[in-house]
Amino acid sequence: MSVFLTLDSEERDATKDAVLRSIKAGSVAVLASENGYIYVADAFNSAAVERIHAIRKTETGTACQILVGSLATALGVARNLESDVKIVAEKFWPGQLTLLLAPQRGLSWDLGDEGALDEFALRIPASKFLLEVLSESGPVAAASASVAGRPPTLDINYVPALPSDVGIYVDEGPIAQAGTSTIVRVGISGLEMVREGDISFAQLEGVVSGISHGTL
Repeated sequence: MSVFLTLDSEERDATKDAVLRSIKAGSVAVLASENGYIYVADAFNSAAVERIHAIRKTETGTACQILVGSLATALGVARNLESDVKIVAEKFWPGQLTLLLAPQRGLSWDLGDEGALDEFALRIPASKFLLEVLSESGPVAAASASVAGRPPTLDINYVPALPSDVGIYVDEGPIAQAGTSTIVRVGISGLEMVREGDISFAQLEGVVSGISHGTL
């Protein structure tokens, strides 16, 4: 049976501990991010990640994003987070920057692509409570708490999931407006912005030279 909690300053640590226990037990959690409510699960628990895809009705081969709480953890899961890429990450993380990176070899995860893609999406979010959870949980797989292709869910009361699908919900109230992350691919030819979001191309170009425009 799902646990429903409302984030309260007096019970903040207890709520965080409850979320961590739920994730460790292999359950899906619903938490708030700056981009709307999201489903999160242990990135290394394939059954939990598969449950996220089942709830969202995603197409076969669609991979979850990875969220981490620190650059040190990011370096542990990505093998090409270096030079200009690291400079961009240090400038815009935590925040609305998603990097498409190559995973470290030997990682035992399946984000939904059965390990076929030598690329994954990585971000350190700025949402305060989510970041507190990530600082202790390690990498989590994440996806918007909405049916695939639908707009972000800004009110937890409209998250599409059955109680049996989700272990814990943490309500931070309605989110006024969903942010949009800027997506940058790290390729053999350098950095390529494939979607402009809250971080503009001009802001990226002001940090590193040689970044190019591209498309998803």
